[in-house]
Amino acid sequence: MSAGRAAVFRAPSRPAPFRAAPVRWPGFAKRHPVWFVALLELVVIVVYGLTGTIAHFAELPGEFVSIVANVVLGGLAAGLLTRLGWWRTAGFRLPVRPRDLLWFVPLLLPVGFSLAAGTEFKGWVLTSQLLISALLIGFAEEAIFRGLMLSALKARGFWTAAVVSSVLFGLSHTLNLLSGKSGVEILIQVSYALAIGFCFAATVLRTGLIWPLVLIHALIDFTSFLGKEGASPAWNAAAGVGVTFAFMSYGLYLMLHRQSPGVKVAAA
Repeated sequence: MSAGRAAVFRAPSRPAPFRAAPVRWPGFAKRHPVWFVALLELVVIVVYGLTGTIAHFAELPGEFVSIVANVVLGGLAAGLLTRLGWWRTAGFRLPVRPRDLLWFVPLLLPVGFSLAAGTEFKGWVLTSQLLISALLIGFAEEAIFRGLMLSALKARGFWTAAVVSSVLFGLSHTLNLLSGKSGVEILIQVSYALAIGFCFAATVLRTGLIWPLVLIHALIDFTSFLGKEGASPAWNAAAGVGVTFAFMSYGLYLMLHRQSPGVKVAAA
């Protein structure tokens, strides 16, 4: 060491703390649509399964649990749509052609069946809870299955997007086993949900709109919730089979005669 320089002490450098790279959702959803959709389905299963299990053991009202579960899923869907910039891509926009709204009219068929079977007022408190639950279910499920999943999978082809999103929608209804329903009832409900999911997906691909589905989905559930107790099992079975066949047929028609408005998945 030279006499003209003061000694300088340097502390040994410490390695930088490990930080996991943040998930860049726009790029991830575009590059890995299958994994993106699989993660969404897993979240849906976990949220519905967990809340259903808690409700069963804690003996909580079904309406309350449904509201909590769908607030969580709806919030997640809204956050992802915002982060990805997919609100318009998913179909939350005004129609290019107002007449495109006519394609949604046949989807009101289950409402007609529910009204024909009979509904009843269940008191202001319970009816209000059922309405809130129906609106939350309508937004959460449409935003996730026909919004996020369908938009992500369109890069793999419209048929793939419609079929995969509808199958996952149907499978998510197997969680109703936790409610104590029989295997036959669940099978019928899954088939019904699959047909509705396919038809709804085809309608979105045909029109480029999703918000009418949110309202229709909510109305279907709300009129079903208000159904009279002790309805004829034969009527319920016939209505379920009829709606399943009608929706699957309408969905196939829309897919085979599709003239998509050309809404594309937003770039990352």
